Amino acid sequence: MRSQTLILLSHEYPPYVFGGVAFFSRSVAEWLSESGWRVVVIAGKAGFSERVSVSKISDRLTVVRLYFPEIPPRWLLYGKVARGYVVRLIERGYSVVLSNAPLTGLVVPRSVRSKLHVITFFHGSIYSLLSLVYYTPLSDLTKISPLELAYYSQLPLMSYLAKQDLLLSNSYVFVARHVMEEYKDIYADLAESVRSKGIVMYPGIEYTQLARLRMIVEKVDTGRIIIAFVGRLYYTKGVVHAVKAVEALLHNLNVKDAELWIFGKGPLEQWIKYYVRRNRDLRNRVKLFGFIERDKLITLLARYVDVLLHPSLYEGAPIAIMEAQALGIPVVTYRLPWASEFIIDGFNGFKAEYPHVEELSISITKALNLNRDNIASFASIYDRTKAFHTLKNIL
Repeated sequence: MRSQTLILLSHEYPPYVFGGVAFFSRSVAEWLSESGWRVVVIAGKAGFSERVSVSKISDRLTVVRLYFPEIPPRWLLYGKVARGYVVRLIERGYSVVLSNAPLTGLVVPRSVRSKLHVITFFHGSIYSLLSLVYYTPLSDLTKISPLELAYYSQLPLMSYLAKQDLLLSNSYVFVARHVMEEYKDIYADLAESVRSKGIVMYPGIEYTQLARLRMIVEKVDTGRIIIAFVGRLYYTKGVVHAVKAVEALLHNLNVKDAELWIFGKGPLEQWIKYYVRRNRDLRNRVKLFGFIERDKLITLLARYVDVLLHPSLYEGAPIAIMEAQALGIPVVTYRLPWASEFIIDGFNGFKAEYPHVEELSISITKALNLNRDNIASFASIYDRTKAFHTLKNIL
């Protein structure tokens, strides 16, 4: 049926690209296809030399991969190529488009806009970009890589594209309450539209699977406090603060049995290696795992990790936090606007005052005493089935 077909636009999609948008897009595509929708995903694929490919995942899920070089602004290049594919699918009867901002205005041609029902997912606002300017001290500017700086310098363009996506969409899905409130604040002239057309829907995690894993995986006593950092190794993700917080834990608080396990890749990897090498307290206390397969990551978290340290400057809806909590792992963050929606002090984690790394280290010691069963139970609100039924209703 015509109403049972849709296009999903996502420049990020596993396995070529990892991260919140990629994980969310694949989850939505798979869940909708399992629910009876015929879904065509138009996604990115790394490298100029890569050919366009079409993969039939199931009878109802097809993934078309386009060029997607890892350079900013990569979504502009994706958008230029993707428009033609969207037009051809619309000509074949596809009338519903799910789009991850900032792609709606770039990929959906105005000439066919009247034939469509467009739902745009907003994973964050320009406050994400402003966080770099607002929170970074001058002493840390050298830790911001050219790639990260280039991305954050796109603020005016991103603001313009976000507003175009609001104007061109029939419905909006915001991945957290704070994201929806930010859009009301930033685009005051469209606040009423955001209220009437918008819903809040968490990205969704496979809560039942994670809860089962927590029950069957035996927690290993390593004799050390295992602290995990999960994310790209960019300054705005807080990895610098995480390393220094563990240093304060070892040196200032004299907690000698702690380790920091870092899962992720990025331009700050060399800085971490250099900083650890020249710091006696951190030697043999910081382990870099790089990017590892998600199933292996989840198992390592369940088996070994005592606290997730996530001192990010901005997040939309951090899947790393949701999954850690589903495993009963408490989370320590900074007390920044985004964090209040996900961390309840003294219940599922603690929030330290920014930018005090000593407070992060103190919060780690306090988090060790939290009830892991309560933390895991609370995380059921992020269950994928509950979240995506909200999307199914507006479809």
